[in-house]
Formats: sequence, C-alpha cells, structure tokens
Amino acid sequence: MEDFGRKSFLPKGTFGFTVYTVLLIVLVSTLPAVALDPSSTQFILVVGGLAVWRYSWGLIHFTRSVIYHRYVFPKMRREVDSRIDELMPSHVYLLVTAFRIEAQTAGEVYAAAIREAINCGVPATIVASIVEMSDEIMFKQIFEMLDPPGHVKLQIVRIPGTGKRDGLAQGFRAISRDMPAPDAVVAVIDGDSILGEGLIRKCAPFFKYMPNLGALTTDEECHVKGSKIIREWHHLRFAQRQILMNSVALSKKVLTLTGRMSMFRAEIITDPDFIHDVQNDSIDHWRLGKFKFLTGDDKSSWYWVIKRGYDMLYIPDTVVMTVEHPPSPYFLRASTQLMFRWFGNMLRTNGRAVRLGPHRVGLFVWWCVVDQRISMWTSLAGPVFAIMLVIKHSVAFFPIYIAWIGFTRWIMTLMLLTSRPVLSWYYPFLIYYNQIWGSVIKTFVFFRLDQQSWTRQKTKLQRGMSGWQTKFVKFTSHYVYGIAMTVFVALVGFFSGVMEVPYWIFS
Repeated sequence: MEDFGRKSFLPKGTFGFTVYTVLLIVLVSTLPAVALDPSSTQFILVVGGLAVWRYSWGLIHFTRSVIYHRYVFPKMRREVDSRIDELMPSHVYLLVTAFRIEAQTAGEVYAAAIREAINCGVPATIVASIVEMSDEIMFKQIFEMLDPPGHVKLQIVRIPGTGKRDGLAQGFRAISRDMPAPDAVVAVIDGDSILGEGLIRKCAPFFKYMPNLGALTTDEECHVKGSKIIREWHHLRFAQRQILMNSVALSKKVLTLTGRMSMFRAEIITDPDFIHDVQNDSIDHWRLGKFKFLTGDDKSSWYWVIKRGYDMLYIPDTVVMTVEHPPSPYFLRASTQLMFRWFGNMLRTNGRAVRLGPHRVGLFVWWCVVDQRISMWTSLAGPVFAIMLVIKHSVAFFPIYIAWIGFTRWIMTLMLLTSRPVLSWYYPFLIYYNQIWGSVIKTFVFFRLDQQSWTRQKTKLQRGMSGWQTKFVKFTSHYVYGIAMTVFVALVGFFSGVMEVPYWIFS
C-alpha cells in the first residue's frame, strides 16, 4: 500500500514536477506576440474574471483548511486526549457491510474491525451485514483466531443481495434490537475499508466532547489495483478531499458522511425515520417523476443528519485505508463510470439541501452546496471561450490558454502539499481533467438524475414505467440538456464579446 507518512527531505514526485515546471517556463517564454494584442487582453480579462471568481473561492477553502487542520482541530485533539477515558462511550458498535469483496481485502477489513473492537477499551459489538455464506465463515474464523475478550461480541446478519441500502437497514435494525445506551456510538464501515490503528479511540470521544455532534468521518488513503494514472487520480481525489473536508469542518459540518467509514450517535442509527430514509430514499422530480435512490446512501444519511440540526465533524489525523478496484482497466472508462455515480449521488441530494436554506445549515455550508451547481458551468466557460477565440481570431490563442491552465494548476498542485507530501507531475493534468470532464459529466447527469448504476453490484432501478414512458423521459432529458448547453454556449459568447447579440432583439 502507498505510504504517505514516510519521512523524506523532498516530497514524493519532486523530480517529475520539476521537469513539468521547466517545460511550463519554456512554454510561457515562447508565447507568440499575439499574446499582447487587444484581443488577447480580452482573453485575459474574461478568463481572468472567471478565475477571480473560482480561484478566490478555492483560496477561501484552502485558508479555512489550514486554520482548521493546523490550529482549531489540534486544540480539540489535545482537550479530548486529556479526558479520553471520561469521554469514551459506554458501548461501541461496528457495522460492517460486505458484498462481493475479494477474499484478501475482506479478510483485512474484518481483522482490522475486530482489532479495533478489542483495543477500544469499552464493550463493543461487531455487526456483520453480509450476503454470502463464505463471508460469514471467514468473519467467524478471523474472530476466533484473534480471540477477543468477553466484552467484544460478534453478530452476523444475513441479507439478500438486493443492494447496500438494504444491508445497512438490516444492520441498523439489528443494533436497534440491542437497545443501545444513550451515549453509544456506531461506526458504519464499508466492506473495502480498513480501519487505521486506534481509530475508534481517536474518534468516539468527540461525541461526548461535542453534545450536538451527530456524525463524523475521517481522512482516507487508498490502495488502488489499477494502472499508474488511475492510482494517481485516486490519490489526487483524496488529497483534494482532505482540504475541502477541513475547510467545511470549520463550520462544524461536512459535505458528505462517506460510506467508507462514518461514525454516528446510536440514537440516530436506531431512529426508525433514519432507517427508513436510508433504505427507501427518493425524490419526486417535476419531469422525471418519483424514483428511489439506488446508490448514495452516504448522501441520504448526511441529509437526514443536517436536516435535523446536528453538528458534524471531520477527523483529519485518523485514516481509513480504502481498497479501490476500478471498474475498468482503461482510465477514461473507469473514471467516467465512477464520476457518473459520485456526481449523480451529489446532485440528487443537492436540490433539497439547497432548499433547507442558510439558516438551517449555516451560510458557508449552504453556499458550498449552491456552488456545486454553479461550478459545473463556470468550469466549462473558460475552455468554451478559448475555443471561440481560436475560431474567431487565431490558433495562437491555444498556447496562451495552455500556458494559463498549466500555471494555475501548477499553483493548485503546490497547495495540495498541505494535504499530502506529494508533488506529482500528473496532478496538474488530472486537476484539469477532473474540472472539465467532471463538469461535462455533472451537466449531463443533472438532466438525468434517474439514471443510476453500481460499479460492483448489478442491482438495477425498477420504475415500473411502460416502454413509451421510458422513451419519452429519455427524449425530454436529451431535449432539455441540448437547450441548456446551447444557451450556455451563447451566453459565454455574448458576455465575452466574441459573439454579438442579434440587432433585432433590441429593435
């Protein structure tokens, strides 16, 4: 597995990033003379104006992240550690869900969960919500091999393979039947997530330390079973996640309670409304009709917690190692499938979260949710405008735009050093890829929220529509999406001055 905690004089990947820097300097020094003419000034003003909007927002996140990670959270950590025995809950539950996880990974996940239950220092119950007999046998064998003390219990919950939401709901109900104590906490763990050493003792005390805390989540690192570029892509994603999570946590909230590992108050997990919403969450869309959420259980739990006014917390000094199995050996196909699922989950919850308003969730967090809708359009405005300039004026604008992209993503890569000690030359290219191709996928999904898919399970959403209804919904999705993209391109052209508004509009 990747080791980001090793001590080194220089960040990992420094040589490659240095070569990238030199090539960027060469590109800037050889820009054509057209870079200084009036039309180039127009380019700089328009793209620069968008940059002020987008990058100032990124700088705010970066600054808040540093404040939380370097100053606010360390103070909280010292206070919690000084009272850790007093703040530990009376009971800890570890709910592990697993379905079609390869044997080696499953064994590591089960063993890590059992060791954490043994070492947390309080009574603990492991609830394994599993589908296949082989997983049950493996879990029991590992449990017996580690020989836990009497205060650690194992409960197996066998479920049909109808999806993770059903598995979680059955696990929640099993915990409810145990009648947990008022101060008990529940760690919800995915079947490919290996708990870091001491995670339970590092996280559980925060629930007594913060009486209104409803849930928390932690930092993640990953072991990716795929090509070099997809490994770098996943590492970049987790590095960016660390900065964003730290920033939002300064407002006592997070933007997702990741399904890989999040911890909740037991009173939330055992609430019948919570269990029902996680299992049967749905929305009633004005055009697509009412449909259940197939994926995105973490977004459903996040929405339930934030809607009821609980605080949330991010624990940046505690790590869960996730084992990633890309759905395809080809980078473009794998990343597209994953982003389609992630962004679909985000956008299906986005609208109702916005409707909660800033008074319910806090102004900063509410604006973060609103910005999820804005950023997918503003990220596309720059390349659309650059293409227009190349077509209207000169191909010389292409290297100008490339230099601009190369420089700004160079800065973004340096900023990631506050999250991971890595300077990968892949990062500038992958940051741009995520922004542009990710925005294309977001805008596509935004008009097709009913389209859902798992990358591991084959569960499909059955809506009971006739063939004619299905075709009509697909047609309207294509039609509305086409109109939206046409209007977007026209607005970019009009506001940038590349295109002129037809005179007859004002006549």
